[in-house]
Amino acid sequence: MRVSAASARTPLIEPGPRCPAPAARRNASLVIWAYSSGMLQPDQPHPRSAPDPPDPSRSAEAGTGRLGGWWRGLRPESRDLGLVGLGFTGAFLAALATDAFDQLYDFAHRHEDWELDEILAALLIMPFGFAAYAIRRLQDVRREMALRRQAEAEARQLAVHDALTGLPNRRSLADGLQRSLARARREGGAVAALMVDLDRFKPVNDLRGHAAGDRLLRMVAERLLGTTREVDLVARLGGDEFAIAGYFGSEQAPDALAAEGAAGAGGPEDAAEAASRLARRVVAALEEPFDLRDGAASVLVGASVGVALASEVEGGAEELLRRADLAMYRAKADGRACFRFFEPEMDTRIRHRAEMEAELRRAIAGDELVPHFQPLVALGAGRRIVGLEMLVRWPHPVRGMIPPAEFIPIAADTGLIVPMTERLLRQACRAALSWPDEISLAVNVSPIQLRDRALPSLVAAVLADSGLPARRLEIELTETGLVENFEMARDLLTELKALGVRLTLDDFGTGYSSLRHLQTLPFDQIKIDAGFVRSMAASPESGKIVAAVVGLGHSLGLPTVAEGVEDAATAAVLARMGCDIGQGWFFGAAVAEAEAGRLVRDRAALAS
Repeated sequence: MRVSAASARTPLIEPGPRCPAPAARRNASLVIWAYSSGMLQPDQPHPRSAPDPPDPSRSAEAGTGRLGGWWRGLRPESRDLGLVGLGFTGAFLAALATDAFDQLYDFAHRHEDWELDEILAALLIMPFGFAAYAIRRLQDVRREMALRRQAEAEARQLAVHDALTGLPNRRSLADGLQRSLARARREGGAVAALMVDLDRFKPVNDLRGHAAGDRLLRMVAERLLGTTREVDLVARLGGDEFAIAGYFGSEQAPDALAAEGAAGAGGPEDAAEAASRLARRVVAALEEPFDLRDGAASVLVGASVGVALASEVEGGAEELLRRADLAMYRAKADGRACFRFFEPEMDTRIRHRAEMEAELRRAIAGDELVPHFQPLVALGAGRRIVGLEMLVRWPHPVRGMIPPAEFIPIAADTGLIVPMTERLLRQACRAALSWPDEISLAVNVSPIQLRDRALPSLVAAVLADSGLPARRLEIELTETGLVENFEMARDLLTELKALGVRLTLDDFGTGYSSLRHLQTLPFDQIKIDAGFVRSMAASPESGKIVAAVVGLGHSLGLPTVAEGVEDAATAAVLARMGCDIGQGWFFGAAVAEAEAGRLVRDRAALAS
């Protein structure tokens, strides 16, 4: 923020490195006397009686700082005043003669403050009318210089600091890491880079508003500063990502970590222990609730932390940050709210992931991914097929059939899940059109697609293009996508329901707000998580949970589907519980489109 001219006013006389204190006091006395007598008013207009400014270039002595006839015309007693500044005053008067502010500014910008003070003192010995005008112009220039310096300081601050939190930014962090790495090479110490990514920031930003999100980020910054050592550098990289740079060497001063038992002896093992303690403190600090002071409940955010530790890294600071970033993603994959150290195999994994992503993009564009279909079987008498669930398969031309678990997470993380689902949905709807009319098609929708407001329009367009009746399409949604942005998910589900499609709550029982979803969202069916179904034989508690979900579904008028049925005994138990539909290897694996068509037509013929 720019400061006002009044607040930026520069003192008229200020002792500088070449302005002796006695001279400064003498000049200050002259200025006070001149102002108190009313003869010097910087804000008064240019006096009409003021003489024309002298032209120092016409004086033979201008180069030595003398002002020629102008100087000799002064009274003898005046020549003893302001002698220090005459060397600069001639040039200033030459600039003043143009009466161009830019030239005056350029002149002042090239001189130190103490030089301008000496010019001011020298002006006091000149005729007061002209001196008043010259002093006013000089002070105008100095005020503008103060304002510009303030703006430049703010620009420098913004260049190396985050505007929201005031923390150093990525550029400052990289510079600090480079200096620490250089020090580590000299002293045999170690450098740690910690990448900190908030786990549940987006729901706060979406549901409580950007102002609450900004407030949370500032509170996270304060908490990180309170958790780390004074010698650590805490930075915000952008979004909900922070970083910490720490040096651990043989000469490090005692700090909070040392007080906790970190020896800080400089060896790799000691540095790893100290970095572990630091990371553990960060995770624990960010697990505590945040009161956003907006009248709503406190929020739990948490963070995943990646740690990279090295004394010398080829590639410098950026390489160290890259390693910390990889370790942070491992922490997220391992359940979040934890920290992980970088390990060399992470590089191999990330290269493999990058290759897989590139191949997946090509596969989607080339329609290499194909839909397979697994039967959904009624558990009552006759056990007839009532529907098929579409499951994606990738027959790679070189690697063979690639399991979905290897590429679905990549598709979800990169956003490729959206074009992939659209292509597969179109193929599946066209295939289902040839099935008997009573056979439904179930399709999974990724949580990321519940953040896409175009989802209902896409489904409507696919149904119109394929000719499949909306009532035969079942869309399955997991609780994860509902929790991330409940309001948007509710709106999208309402729009989908209006199209006439059926909605299934998938993996029921694995989320913490399942009952709320059943109460407030327009679901038609509940699908019990396969983990509970598979463990029923070994775990009586799992059997009780499945029975409770089946009973809940009946009380709400919602059919229940049990996935993960792998043997006849499990199917029989589910049937006795009153579960409506079963799915799993016992009833058949997912098969290609042609075989699925034969399967439902043959079963329909047998049932008739």
